[in-house]
Amino acid sequence: MNTDIFARAVSRRAFLAQAAAGLASSSKRLIIDTHLEVWTIDPKFPFHNPEHPDAKPEIAAPVENEVEEMQEFGLRYAVLINERNYGWDNSYISYSLHKYPDLFVAHGLINPEDPKVADRLRYWVKEHGFQGMRFSPLYHPNSTWLNSKAHYPLWREAEELGAVFNFYILPHQMPMLEDMAVRFPGVKVVVDHLGEPDLRGPDPWRDFRKMFRLKKFPQVWISASEPYEISLQRFPYRDTWPFFKAVYEEFGGKQLIWGTGYPRPRWELPMDKELEFVDTVLDFYSDEDRRLILGENALRIWRFPGAREAGSVQRSAPGQRAAHGGV
Repeated sequence: MNTDIFARAVSRRAFLAQAAAGLASSSKRLIIDTHLEVWTIDPKFPFHNPEHPDAKPEIAAPVENEVEEMQEFGLRYAVLINERNYGWDNSYISYSLHKYPDLFVAHGLINPEDPKVADRLRYWVKEHGFQGMRFSPLYHPNSTWLNSKAHYPLWREAEELGAVFNFYILPHQMPMLEDMAVRFPGVKVVVDHLGEPDLRGPDPWRDFRKMFRLKKFPQVWISASEPYEISLQRFPYRDTWPFFKAVYEEFGGKQLIWGTGYPRPRWELPMDKELEFVDTVLDFYSDEDRRLILGENALRIWRFPGAREAGSVQRSAPGQRAAHGGV
């Protein structure tokens, strides 16, 4: 074959291959990890666990690990959540957010019993660009701060700022959250980890069903995620299936989201298994609902960089512009 003809043929095949790859890439679904806790053992970011002052992780799970996973598995965005061991110091999350501003939005932790809790919310939103806060009534099973009058200013501030609250909460505490959802409909709320049904109890359904009353609030979403958090078994966590199915039947695909917990190293559930659990194990989800749960619903909750509307799939590769980020 003539050298020029051969070169043109190779060039054309390369072009067609590139075009096919581009079409395949553009058809990929939007995947957003809505719950990602990252941490480092760098002493610049010290630990201050509010319940266990001496607690600290033995290994690091830095934000760079998540960037790597996002590239490998095609995740477009993630929501960074401050890890409990940092307490009320959200510095590492702020660092991570500003290092990779095209990939992440951020939630911090603030002390719910601080008299100036509303001021702390405004500080992290206005000064650091956070989009919300995580509260953990689960660590205070007998407390009533969640719907106390002292928290009304916090929720009013959240309405003004457009802040999102996610709750690590026990089933018996759901009526307090329902009370605040009625009073402050302008605050978007995410319930973490399927509402934490207690599979060790004699009747987990009695309290678990209290969460179902939240389905009437369009500003509330349930994080149908982290089955290992509630399961007494190993993958595929068969004992959790009835609870995932019940939440799906009650809330429907439009009020469910997905998240993983933390990046590599994952000693519970690697990312391929995380996606397998949603795509294959929970076989009662429709394809349309998987699309909503794995990504598009998150666009209705958070303001991701470059995302214009729910259902729009971003085309740029994860990490493409992140390399130019900084603090």
